[in-house]
Amino acid sequence: MFTQFIFYLSFMISPFNNFIYPNLNTKRTSFPTLENNYTLMEQSLEPPSGGELKLMTHLSAEIWAHNWIMYIANSDIDYDDHYYLDYFTMKGMANMYTSSDYFYLGFFPDSIITNQGPKYVGLFKLEHKSRVFSTKCIIENPYYMNGDSELDIFKEYLIALTESAFVFFKYTELNTPGQVRYYLEWKFK
Repeated sequence: MFTQFIFYLSFMISPFNNFIYPNLNTKRTSFPTLENNYTLMEQSLEPPSGGELKLMTHLSAEIWAHNWIMYIANSDIDYDDHYYLDYFTMKGMANMYTSSDYFYLGFFPDSIITNQGPKYVGLFKLEHKSRVFSTKCIIENPYYMNGDSELDIFKEYLIALTESAFVFFKYTELNTPGQVRYYLEWKFK
């Protein structure tokens, strides 16, 4: 009988509830409301452009490298062996470097229509303790090799990215036999 009485009292509002629970009658959630202006609603649904650098996953970098290997293997143009080496290196690295310390960035320049993927794909490592963003590997899209090189613009975007994040940009790991052309172009331009 006493438990029923306590149960009934729990539904009654007493003046002491305001002392114990001061915000009992307030609205708990508030949703942002857009006015009846349709342009504001349309603007709220548009995603941000993101610029020319796009963050990729290791799987997408591996798939791009595989697609480009298949393209240069089946095309009528004779490509140098270092292109095959670059693409196979990226495929192997994409399988190995999958942790959150490694970033795959694609460069989609506005100057060309990039229906066949990014102009460049780069693998970068972020060393947290020393605050260094180091470049490990870069590959170039074979569909856009006839055009002008935009590697220096890619480097400028990476430098702007690292400066805004207050980390140091390093590309000395590109000084390997397969990647030396990217290293030299970045060093002397």
